[in-house]
Amino acid sequence: MNQLKVACVQFKPVMGNVKRNLETIGNFIEKGKELKIDIMVFPELCVQGYDPKLVVSKAETQGDNSFQFLSEASKFSGIYLVVGIAEKSKDKLFNSSVLFYPDGKIGIYRKVHLWSTEAEIFTHGSDYPVFDTEFGKIAMWICYDTRFPEVARIFALKGARIALVPTAWLARDIEHWKLSVCSRALDNFMFVCGADQILQADYHQSHGASIIANPHGQIISQANLMEEMLISSNIDLSSVDELRQLIPVLADRQRSTYNRLYT
Repeated sequence: MNQLKVACVQFKPVMGNVKRNLETIGNFIEKGKELKIDIMVFPELCVQGYDPKLVVSKAETQGDNSFQFLSEASKFSGIYLVVGIAEKSKDKLFNSSVLFYPDGKIGIYRKVHLWSTEAEIFTHGSDYPVFDTEFGKIAMWICYDTRFPEVARIFALKGARIALVPTAWLARDIEHWKLSVCSRALDNFMFVCGADQILQADYHQSHGASIIANPHGQIISQANLMEEMLISSNIDLSSVDELRQLIPVLADRQRSTYNRLYT
């Protein structure tokens, strides 16, 4: 299935108040159901809030309350949900993006490139999994990962045609965010959908710069800064296939010349 409607949601989480944040997420899911959204993307760490002092105590393992709530919300609404969660696994803590399937399955991407002091709290992810859906293979990465072209290229080579990106992008660098999202989309001929958090704190500020970019590197939907809202776009994934066939950048790579990348 190539035709779908995707949405990015931005809101201001209450730091450490998981119950309140899940209520907000649930309200947006209700709106998404009314709008007949197929996939909804929510911001980075939006379940617990982007607060390094709180995520350790508020992190959840698979099967805990937030996972159950979001899984049920996906089943009830029929919408694929991508949500930023502080995830605990054994003795490690991850900044994760969790994909909830309407049939009850979940998929998890763990942030590989940790920003600043995140590395003092979270463990680096180590893999770039793609996830099979009725819309084909999809990718997830998180915020700072966007600055690393290798991430999107790996996902494209694995067959992903759309990337769903929770973020809490530093407000100072909003233009970098827009350029990076559009570049990753154009470099790999893929759709990139970024959902940004709204946060005003001494340790971090993000203004809600959610955007959706098409495979031509063009922004096709953009949120208003500092406004809790949902943006959406109807997209046709066959345009990805057409562009990759017309301009075969993935097939034409000269890998033998790229050794310097690994030295």
